[in-house]
Amino acid sequence: MPKFLVPVCLCVMSLSTGLSALTAGGQRGQATPPTPPASTSAEVLGMYTNIANFIARTATMVPAEKFTWQPTPEVRSFARLFAHIVDDNNGACSAMAGVTPAPARMDTGNATDGWAANKLTKADLEKALADSVALGNKAFAAVDQTNMMEMQGRRTKIGTLVYNTSHINEHYGNLVTYLRLNGMVPPSSVPRGGGPGELRNF
Repeated sequence: MPKFLVPVCLCVMSLSTGLSALTAGGQRGQATPPTPPASTSAEVLGMYTNIANFIARTATMVPAEKFTWQPTPEVRSFARLFAHIVDDNNGACSAMAGVTPAPARMDTGNATDGWAANKLTKADLEKALADSVALGNKAFAAVDQTNMMEMQGRRTKIGTLVYNTSHINEHYGNLVTYLRLNGMVPPSSVPRGGGPGELRNF
């Protein structure tokens, strides 16, 4: 073999060996596929719990004096957003949870006479949030693969739970913007694990 081909052959052999090892290592290091949820409602519950936790953590981190803050007069204050989320949870989940009539609405009033939620304390709103999430959990516990397609008002039971989950997530998006405008980092943007790391944008 010509001498000039020896280094080329060695390089090719080395590259081939490295790729084989990388491929084998990649196969060996593949993560175990996630375990499927026990049911459709269990999967939606996981999403709901994640969002509800972000909302509860937001309520905890907002100072009491900021609860009546709103970016413009045309949109809800922090307090009204939390109250509206409570109303969403209660309205969507009370019947499925066996609670009738549904708890009284909290986001009531008007700009002229004042909004009821703006007169509530931080502690009152945090408790109302926790109670509404507990009601949601009762509703999820009552829905399974055998009854999830039964009608609950205008939607199926599982459809109602999916709708409410997406709806409170929309309002968590509002809260994210409110937090950013007040120089606070949203719970969903804190690095995973709580340690140092680059903050996520959302």
